[in-house]
Amino acid sequence: MKQIPYWLDTTPAFPDRTGKPLPEQADLVVIGGGLTGLSTAYHAARKGAHVVLVEKDKVGSGASGRNGSMCTQGITIGVGEAR
Repeated sequence: MKQIPYWLDTTPAFPDRTGKPLPEQADLVVIGGGLTGLSTAYHAARKGAHVVLVEKDKVGSGASGRNGSMCTQGITIGVGEAR
């Protein structure tokens, strides 16, 4: 059984940006390329902000890329019962 999520296993290789200098100025610096960081950077950029995203590994390689993206907000019953 593979331990790598399908979406990470089938994604083309990311460009190596190790050591690339950061811009001198930014309106917003987002640390972490998980779900929250990417969403923050994306929405700020859409509003016109100059955004720099800093990630120590690959985008989505941490918990955001490995979970089922479920938010139950306290529901502790099974799917069948919820339906």
